[in-house]
Amino acid sequence: MSDAPHDGAHPPDDGRTDALRYPCKQCGAKLTFKPGATRLICDYCAYAEDIPQSQDQVVEHAFEDYKPDTSDYGADLKRFKCNQCGSQTAVAAHVTSFKCAFCGSNQVEPQTGSSRLHRPESLIPFVIAQKQALERFRVWVKSLWFRPNALKKQATPEDLHGVYLPFWTYDSFTHSWYEGERGDHYYEEESYLENGEWKTRRVRRTAWTHVSGQHQQVFDDVPIPGSPSASPKLIREVENWDTKSLVNYSPDFLSGFCAEDYREDMLACWPRAKQRIDDVIYGECVRRVGGDEQRNVNVSTSYLSRTYKLCLFPLWIASYRYQGKPYTYVVNGQTGTVSGNAPLSWIKITLFVVALLGAIAFFLRLRGH
Repeated sequence: MSDAPHDGAHPPDDGRTDALRYPCKQCGAKLTFKPGATRLICDYCAYAEDIPQSQDQVVEHAFEDYKPDTSDYGADLKRFKCNQCGSQTAVAAHVTSFKCAFCGSNQVEPQTGSSRLHRPESLIPFVIAQKQALERFRVWVKSLWFRPNALKKQATPEDLHGVYLPFWTYDSFTHSWYEGERGDHYYEEESYLENGEWKTRRVRRTAWTHVSGQHQQVFDDVPIPGSPSASPKLIREVENWDTKSLVNYSPDFLSGFCAEDYREDMLACWPRAKQRIDDVIYGECVRRVGGDEQRNVNVSTSYLSRTYKLCLFPLWIASYRYQGKPYTYVVNGQTGTVSGNAPLSWIKITLFVVALLGAIAFFLRLRGH
């Protein structure tokens, strides 16, 4: 499973007979949907859900089964809160001092009393070891463009942390109605007067046609972080986790690693997942409108058989400093994909722009001759 939606869904009139399969929201069994059907029915628990038959019936079904959890990680852990970035991280009980894994700050305070945490249901174990993550950091630094030369020598990661980051993953079967205008280009000869002489030129025109239709698509494991502690931009850039590797959660997996608390619940994170789903659907509907260009494309979508999971995903996080300023670097703990922040060398950028402008001026002089 991955963030990318499975485009197994097709409109009823496209000639396909293969079925769509996705989990039953009640028992988890694989449901089968055939184009043209009006209901989703589970053969195992008899759960049924009507598919809207008109655009007026567009609905968003509530996640009826969701309840905030009050259980913890099921292990003897100590929790720290960072006073600088607000992260709330659980570590092994024997740890007496701790630097924030997300911003490198020493301004962390141990938290006392019972915690109300969501207990994850599954996780992806670490595959990339700390030594490999450090090597990825060195390769990444050497590959940077327009960065200070000294960065490659001076930048060394401090306190590289292996962190299990909490995620919600969302599944949904979607049924969309779309309409828009398709623009098809064609060309005509046009006459015009120039210096007292009639000439012709080829002019492009656009013929607009109204188009409408339906589109069905299954989305599987759309991941949304359950904590804002890590940079959303950096997380999105390394977000190629393979969720087929998820295993049942056990506290044993936390040994030697940190675990960030869930700080945003499932319902609060759903709008971000929905936006990502909507962006994919809109792009597909624009493609289906077709033509050389499109305009006034509107899409209405129903989200059916929505399900979610609580997962922990592995991430290596390192803070490093350059000229006293902290920067962050992250490595996907399963795939090794990297991303990070780094300072820019404005001297290098200026020299590049000057050289580029010089090359353009030289080319223009050659053309002038």
